[in-house]
Amino acid sequence: MILTAVRRVVRRGLFSTLVTQTRVPFVVLNLVLMAFTGCGVLGRPAPQQSEAKVGLAADEKFLFDQNSKAPKQIYAKSGRLLPKIDLDLTPEVRDELNRFLTRDRATVNDILSRGAEKFGEMAKVLEDQGVPVELVSVAAVESGLNPRAASPAGAKGLWQFMKSTARVYGLRVERGTDERTDSKRSTEAAARHLRDLFVAFQDWHLALAAYNAGRGAINKVVTRTGGADFWELARGGHLPGETKRFVPKVIALSLIVNDPDQYGFQGYKAVG
Repeated sequence: MILTAVRRVVRRGLFSTLVTQTRVPFVVLNLVLMAFTGCGVLGRPAPQQSEAKVGLAADEKFLFDQNSKAPKQIYAKSGRLLPKIDLDLTPEVRDELNRFLTRDRATVNDILSRGAEKFGEMAKVLEDQGVPVELVSVAAVESGLNPRAASPAGAKGLWQFMKSTARVYGLRVERGTDERTDSKRSTEAAARHLRDLFVAFQDWHLALAAYNAGRGAINKVVTRTGGADFWELARGGHLPGETKRFVPKVIALSLIVNDPDQYGFQGYKAVG
């Protein structure tokens, strides 16, 4: 109870009142606060910048709760890879893969042709951030690897960044300059964004869903339903239709770019 009361004093800013009413010296009370809370009024640590402004500092964040079923990696160190994305052939992935191999085969050929120049550099950037290199397929699904691609909603570039998200990750978006169309700079931003989403959701499928629908939207779904499995949420009708298809599309295209020969696209170098 003492600890709770002390924390309430700190939280409500009642320190000066406590000094006046109890007549206990300022320094003594400050030492008491430091003993119970880890910080006092004297030398109190500076508040941290919000995640919305700077994104997550991945190498300073816990990736997984120690009681979770996630892999045993605890810290996302800059020099360590995050877990690989699960590329299982669910019914949804099979449907998207079939479309890529039949109706949308020409589109995949175009993507692989453009990727012959872009995939190597993009994969290196992802790897530097510890992000699975197969996720170059996110850009392929988003823009067809066209750096000038623009959506009616205002997203732009290889990775289809909205202006607000682009600025959070350090891209210049202003009159005469739009770094969303810069392949290298936008890929660096996308790698950090994907990494932060994985740190937030501890699962690549939910991270990809958040990339498409927005972190806030997926947070609300997870909070409302208590679910943490993308496939269950999608099959239960809890996700937007576009997001339900986005994740299996990324997985299906990841399978192809990881081994083009296996899927009948000869002459292209595998990304993975």
